[in-house]
Amino acid sequence: MIKQYALRLLGVGLLGVCWAGSVPVAKAEPSSQDSGAAAAATPSKPTTTGAIPASSDPPKDVHPDASVPPKDPAPAATAAVAPTSSEPPATASPAPSGTTAPSTAPAEAKPEAVPATPTTNTAIVTPPATNEQPAASPAPAQPSAGASEPDAKAPAAPSAAPTPPASPPADAAAQSKPAETPTPVVTAPAGPPPPPPVSPIVEAARAKLADKAFAGRNTSDDVNAARDFYGSRTEALWVKDGEFTHKAKEIINTLKTADDWGLDSSDFVIPRIDSGAAGEGAAEAQLTLSALKYARFARGGRLDPVSLSNILDMKPPVKEGKVAMRELASASEPGAYLRGLNPKHVGFERLRQALLKARGGEVVQDETPVDPALLVKLPSGKTLKKGTKDDQVSLLRQRLKVPADNPADDRTFDDRVADAVRNFQQDNGLKANGVVTNRVRQAMNDAGKPKKVRSSPSENVDRLIANMERWRWLPTDLGKFYVMNNIPEYTSEIWKDDRIELKQKIIVGQPAWPTPLLAAKMQFVIFHPSWGMPDGIKAKELAPRLRQASGNSGFGFFDQLFGGGGSSGADVIAAYKLQVYYNGQRVDPNSVNWRTADIRQYSFIQPPGGDNPLGLVKFRFPNRHDVYMHDTPERNLFSQSSRALSHGCMRVEEPRRTAEVILAQDKGYSVEKVGELWDSGASVTLSKEVPVYLVYFTARAADNGQIDNYSDIYGIDSRVMSALRGKPVRFVAQEAVDPTEAAEPGGSGTSYDAGRDDLNDSAPPPRTNRTTAKKQQKKDTLQDALSNIFLN
Repeated sequence: MIKQYALRLLGVGLLGVCWAGSVPVAKAEPSSQDSGAAAAATPSKPTTTGAIPASSDPPKDVHPDASVPPKDPAPAATAAVAPTSSEPPATASPAPSGTTAPSTAPAEAKPEAVPATPTTNTAIVTPPATNEQPAASPAPAQPSAGASEPDAKAPAAPSAAPTPPASPPADAAAQSKPAETPTPVVTAPAGPPPPPPVSPIVEAARAKLADKAFAGRNTSDDVNAARDFYGSRTEALWVKDGEFTHKAKEIINTLKTADDWGLDSSDFVIPRIDSGAAGEGAAEAQLTLSALKYARFARGGRLDPVSLSNILDMKPPVKEGKVAMRELASASEPGAYLRGLNPKHVGFERLRQALLKARGGEVVQDETPVDPALLVKLPSGKTLKKGTKDDQVSLLRQRLKVPADNPADDRTFDDRVADAVRNFQQDNGLKANGVVTNRVRQAMNDAGKPKKVRSSPSENVDRLIANMERWRWLPTDLGKFYVMNNIPEYTSEIWKDDRIELKQKIIVGQPAWPTPLLAAKMQFVIFHPSWGMPDGIKAKELAPRLRQASGNSGFGFFDQLFGGGGSSGADVIAAYKLQVYYNGQRVDPNSVNWRTADIRQYSFIQPPGGDNPLGLVKFRFPNRHDVYMHDTPERNLFSQSSRALSHGCMRVEEPRRTAEVILAQDKGYSVEKVGELWDSGASVTLSKEVPVYLVYFTARAADNGQIDNYSDIYGIDSRVMSALRGKPVRFVAQEAVDPTEAAEPGGSGTSYDAGRDDLNDSAPPPRTNRTTAKKQQKKDTLQDALSNIFLN
């Protein structure tokens, strides 16, 4: 009993002693928050913490630094504290011996603390990264049994007095080495964001565009452009919330008014929006295709000119489908964008205004413009013929545009007047004798009357539309300086800065040998050119004559006609004033057997001179039809109102002035300098090519809006309109062999059918029988016989 009582007293005493020792420790213990912050701010050297504080007396073998009081230790439950950066943590400055460490650090000095990860009750703390080796530590104190379960929420309280570190155990000593700087964790860059979802409307539009039946009459270029566009698009362009957008409505309005621009609104399908994504997608795709078709048609893509005829050698400036699609989608006003693709040329806009007026009712217009010379009237009177001197001859000169070289001869009926009268008679189906009778006077007076035609609105509209369509074939930019030759008008214009520098008459190809429509670049101005006979004339015209001459035995038709004696190839060649070359060497025509020779292997050249069919200057703009502009010795042909007389090329009325304007623009040549070239001969290569446009406008609008109409000499208007209506009819015209056909050697003034393959460019004659023709023709020379017998 007594023994039990004594044991109880001893236990109470021990409890008292423990309680007394724990009071100063409790007083010195910081709060868990401040302790954690302090530990993060100033990491301490590795220590071990027991449940019972160590003695305040340091052992004798403690390192000198052991006198420094330790900082707040890490929580006992923390196995290691990793540094927050690759920089080594700063070492706290040692405090004076005998002082107590502050319980908290300044707020501004607190770094970002790394949260501790609870582990086992091991008291080892990872030391800070440093290059210094840690000091030897004393063996750790053996913890009591009551300290085996430390509080994980609060760190252990440090001793009030500096506690010398105990020597770690073997496994702890191995961990006491300085920790290496941890390798920073590199976060992999995030991949591209996922593509936005595709609108169901776009999905439906893609499906429609993949349907060949849906594409209809749209070109593959437009369909592929639309497919590519929607293939990379996620949102619809024209449809939103079951309705057309504002931009879509602009396009629809432009399609509905296409007729105002010379197009046909029925060519463009205007879709409706059916309910559901499928219906909306179909409307989206259809409106896109209709807009692309308008873009193509506005630039001349309704038809391919060359597919209609070889002489319509034009390439409309149609926009590529992908380009049009991109520009259409990005346009702030897509309707205006589409209308802006129509030609901006002044001539086109004037015809468009005339089209709007023509749709309003019947219009009476002049078939052809009135030439001032046609207004000259000849009163009835005596017969005028060569050698006559009379006042009426002066009027006759004005009417036929044959001024006298000498003013004193103005009243004299000379050879030039006789030739002009003869040409007029031939052109009007009269007896071509060069004599002016009252019947001839009446024909001349009637020719000066304006030819009125009353046409229906549809006929006027068709003509305007056909001409507007041909404007679409031209480049969008004609240039600041260019030549434009209008074939039906028989005129050439040189334009500079939107004004006409020179306008003159020209002679164009016959209907059987039409002048082609094309765009080319003038590169050469050649003074005193030679004329080389083309293969077409060699084979069709010269070869038969040479074979006949080579086959003459002396007792055939030629002998009977000329009273005996033969002719030779040299006689035929001399009659045409030609020189014969073979492989670049001149040969004697009589040394060749023309009955068996391949005439295409020989060159037939007419040297420069007054009789050369090219005249004194030639303007070359290389093209596959081998047509060009040139002078001509047959000046009287310009007095005719209808001048479709050549085999394709264009003869200009004012060749010297043409050279002056072009060379002044390109070379800065003066009139005097051009005159020197005119007299001496030279070939000038232009520094900058001059655009040349051979066009075919049967209707042109003047500044005041008046429409001038010209004869459709090649019948192109009707063919174009037929093609626009979906019924194209291809026609192949005779290619120009050369516009420089020589006049008949020793010409007798007789001319031939405009459709024949002869060398003469005069107007067709009146229909006569052979007996009458023989009476009218004189066969004084060999060349006359060749020209007037074998070609008739």
